[in-house]
Amino acid sequence: MTGIEIAGLLKDYGPWGAVALLTLALMAVVKWWRECMNARIEDAGRAATALERAASANASAAAALDDVREGQVELARLVAEATKRGEGSDEFIKELLRDIKRGLDGRGGAHG
Repeated sequence: MTGIEIAGLLKDYGPWGAVALLTLALMAVVKWWRECMNARIEDAGRAATALERAASANASAAAALDDVREGQVELARLVAEATKRGEGSDEFIKELLRDIKRGLDGRGGAHG
């Protein structure tokens, strides 16, 4: 609406016309504001979902690292045992290495 049209409405309908126009304008502003707030709420929801996914991925990575640490501890234990008990016994060391390979195969860590 142009200014001339608005002035014509005010002339034709007086103060009640002005109140009606202000009410319509306020309704339009409130509608725009609600749409804006709904968009912000949706954005916040998407951000929260992304954070939840990242937290889940971090938990999975932490679990995988725990498995790696567990494997490292087991390897260190077997190497220490092989060093302690295997002096001069190649067969014992070979058996421990086969145990390590079986353990890795069981975890899905050996590719070969």
